Amino acid sequence: MNEFLIMMFERFEIQITDNIFCFVQNDKELMKAYLDLVASNGNLQYVNSHIAQEIAKRYGLKNVKTSGIVPKSNLIQTFSELEK
Repeated sequence: MNEFLIMMFERFEIQITDNIFCFVQNDKELMKAYLDLVASNGNLQYVNSHIAQEIAKRYGLKNVKTSGIVPKSNLIQTFSELEK
């Protein structure tokens, strides 16, 4: 059980940025707020970068490297792998 839990959380944490952006794009209220934020800021890269930094900060994770995984979310083109 412990080995499974460790493996599960490690994989989730590596892709947590993509998972959260998928969550945003699948929630109508969050997606509208996200699009409003991008429109008012005028800079998609800034908004996405700030969200990614806050994800790492909130969960106590650090960037390891840029992931070679193609994101499932349409809101991002790449993401960094994160780990504790």
